[in-house]
Amino acid sequence: MLRLPTNLGKGNQLAKRLHAWWGGYYLDEAAAQVGEDAEDDEDALPLAGASATSELPAEFAARKAAAWSDPRLQVMEKLWGTGFVSPGGHDYIMNLIRPLGLDSTMTVIELGAALGGATRAIAAETGAWTNGYEDSALLAEAAAELSTMAGLSRKAPIEAYDPKEIDLSANSCNTVFSREAFFTIEDKDALFNAVYEALRVDGQLLFTDYMFSRSNISSGAIDTWLENEPVAPKPWSVDEVRNKLTELGFEVRITEDITPDIRTMILAAWSEFTDAFDRRQFAPGWAPALLAEAELWSGRVTVLDSGDVGVYRVYGRKYDPALKR
Repeated sequence: MLRLPTNLGKGNQLAKRLHAWWGGYYLDEAAAQVGEDAEDDEDALPLAGASATSELPAEFAARKAAAWSDPRLQVMEKLWGTGFVSPGGHDYIMNLIRPLGLDSTMTVIELGAALGGATRAIAAETGAWTNGYEDSALLAEAAAELSTMAGLSRKAPIEAYDPKEIDLSANSCNTVFSREAFFTIEDKDALFNAVYEALRVDGQLLFTDYMFSRSNISSGAIDTWLENEPVAPKPWSVDEVRNKLTELGFEVRITEDITPDIRTMILAAWSEFTDAFDRRQFAPGWAPALLAEAELWSGRVTVLDSGDVGVYRVYGRKYDPALKR
């Protein structure tokens, strides 16, 4: 069984090892290179018995949203857990939101809800009315379907939104929550302005995001990361975020570097996936989808290991505007 190396950040080892793992299965230009790279790798085993059917895997068959036909999305959910497309499942979300003190009298907005795993977890566990917003219409449709299947269509609805034109009702919620969704939004001034206006007095903002570790930083690791992300990152530095929120009228209580936790979750998820996954029983299209996902996360681990970019947890409260000087 393939064992992931303990340091995936050097030389894209994760992607290379998974190329070897899948070596020899599919034949196109990319696969030819995969096969060449895998010839001498002891973990490169033939994939005998692979399925050739076009049907969805059984666990996805009851889902009707168009996005579920995409093997990449199937791989994401297998890797990160039902309803999730990134590190941190149900238990992690519950630990992350514990300081918020949410209950059934409160309303929450999640920006960048993806498949809505966190949105539903918050609603189900705290009773808070939680609205998820996702910029991909296809993901939003799939997320809304999962909320309906979970009996949470009213308590945890998910809908598409345009982060370039954020339109949130003023004074409409107690909490705004987000996980690694802001770093691709270009106009962060407009984003944080909209969040501030949406929160009621004493409302809470809690989010995690990729940020530069310091201002005016540049490096080869950053350049490579910026070039290879599917949506071009436009991160701010930690100081820029803190200064903007303070200027708006937030009492910023926490800016914590959680990079080690995120990195640990990435490695653990890939290790568990490769240990449990039977290569002879996979869905059509999973090979290239899995390799694409591996390359994405290998690139992220690489830039996190550089120290130039980190994942930070930010928590702030909106104080009474009348107190602003």
